[in-house]
Amino acid sequence: MKGVLAAVAIIVALVVGYLGYRYVQLQNQAAKYANAKEIVAESIEKDGSKWAIHMESVLAQPIDKVWKALRQPERSKEFLPDFKKSELKKEEGNTKTVEFQVRVLTLPLQTFVAELAFDDANHTMTVKTLSGPQDQNATYKLTSLDPGKTLLLYDATATDRISVPLPLAVQKGAVRQLFVNQIRAIEKGIASDQAKAAA
Repeated sequence: MKGVLAAVAIIVALVVGYLGYRYVQLQNQAAKYANAKEIVAESIEKDGSKWAIHMESVLAQPIDKVWKALRQPERSKEFLPDFKKSELKKEEGNTKTVEFQVRVLTLPLQTFVAELAFDDANHTMTVKTLSGPQDQNATYKLTSLDPGKTLLLYDATATDRISVPLPLAVQKGAVRQLFVNQIRAIEKGIASDQAKAAA
């Protein structure tokens, strides 16, 4: 009996140790995005299962190039390893339906399908999730600051469909990482187009 209790105690200690390690690892990863250069302003609020998010980024590119890259979310996997899938499911007029599979921090893969609508005249993209861990409605709005600089404003409201047993700081880190990765995908899309044009 003592042997069984000792074995159980060792297993419990190992599980607690592993969970502690994962917790610290997630916190450290989340902290990396707290001062990301891609984010010039932010507000991330959570009340129960509801989120209100505002983020801003300034890209050193003309607005037309940023808009062209923003209109191609299905290319995200091409540019960043955190996007495991970005598959165009349907395109009708100025609306696309895209399935994404994304890894944030070291959490399990998140899969979601989103409907994206593009307003070319106003350089605005709206996003509504059709499936996934959150019900989200978001707007991306571009404004030209000068001929070679563009402001991207992101505003979203979301409701968690599933409860996430993680500290709020880690959840906010995941939100920041996803936004930063979107900005990096836009930048890499622009660089890819420029390289093709120069070839």
